Amino acid sequence: MGKAMDPIDRIQTDRAQARRLNDPNADLCFLALADLEGKASVRTLVLREVEDDHISLFINKTSPKWQVISSGGDAELLIWYSSVQRQYRIRGAMEEMDAGTIKENWQRRPAGSKYLDHVYDQLGPQSSFIPDRATLTSEIAALKSTKADDLEAPPSATGVLMRYHTVDMLDLNHEDRIHDRQLFTFDGNSWRSQVRIP
Repeated sequence: MGKAMDPIDRIQTDRAQARRLNDPNADLCFLALADLEGKASVRTLVLREVEDDHISLFINKTSPKWQVISSGGDAELLIWYSSVQRQYRIRGAMEEMDAGTIKENWQRRPAGSKYLDHVYDQLGPQSSFIPDRATLTSEIAALKSTKADDLEAPPSATGVLMRYHTVDMLDLNHEDRIHDRQLFTFDGNSWRSQVRIP
């Protein structure tokens, strides 16, 4: 195992390039969890910030995934930029953001996301069943009588930080189709890398 480049720098660079290339995945990620019964589940989330020591995501405490995240343990994020032909699987522990950060960042969310956070508190938890789509749209229409910018973050709105410890990178940019795959491990001070058979 040798000292390695910082894979987070690489993700940030690739994300910037994906945005320039209008990659539809530039601001998305895929969160994989095992639920409390051990069943696997994956969902698409908006990828917020990719920082030197964490990745931030916004979720709602009414969601089934909050039960899993708040119970502890590791989670895995998958980032796939088809425009630059690189995939990253990032593993780490999740922790809840502090209330001030949530409140400040919630105001930057798109209007639709703000309305949905309020719908969860008024109509039912995320992933619960409703009679039809019209039930949802009429609830949102009623909320729209208040401008989204005038709404406050409801108690169920939260955010999490993933404190990563490994990044598995798969680079498909090789003409011979022999892909480059590396596992990066963070020891608390620096990254180490190992080459894997793709």
